[in-house]
Amino acid sequence: MTETRENGLSQDALFSLLSNPRRRFILRYLNRTDESIQLQDLAAEVAAWENETDREALTSKQRKRLYVSLYQTHIPKLEEAGIVEYDGDTGQIRLTDRGGDLNRYLDVDAPDADGTRRWGRYYLLLALVVALAYGALAVGGGPLDRTGVVVIGVGWVLL
Repeated sequence: MTETRENGLSQDALFSLLSNPRRRFILRYLNRTDESIQLQDLAAEVAAWENETDREALTSKQRKRLYVSLYQTHIPKLEEAGIVEYDGDTGQIRLTDRGGDLNRYLDVDAPDADGTRRWGRYYLLLALVVALAYGALAVGGGPLDRTGVVVIGVGWVLL
């Protein structure tokens, strides 16, 4: 059974949307801009990213191929899920509030939706501080003999 997330998408639908690198890039790009963007401009950005070049260096074939792919496949999927709004008359596309909820799945540095921190970084920092303290103790000696330092080191590794 699939779980429904706070943005109303099932886990399967969410993973299906984010499984495609083009859709992930579209969402990252739209998250960086607060305004609507022309679908042609978005296609040029995606094409430049995929071809690892500047927009100006793209060929018309590269732009057209991406435009057709976005227009026929990716934008309709994102629009159906309520992630983007696309106006076919003007060619304008923009990210909805629901699309902003996907930031936590796209950006490893983004905090979770509830504002919590990623604790893995704090644990890593704590591990580094303890490792440095242990290293200083092992090198400097301190009040422990060599056996005590080795026992503490083995205990730390086991933890």
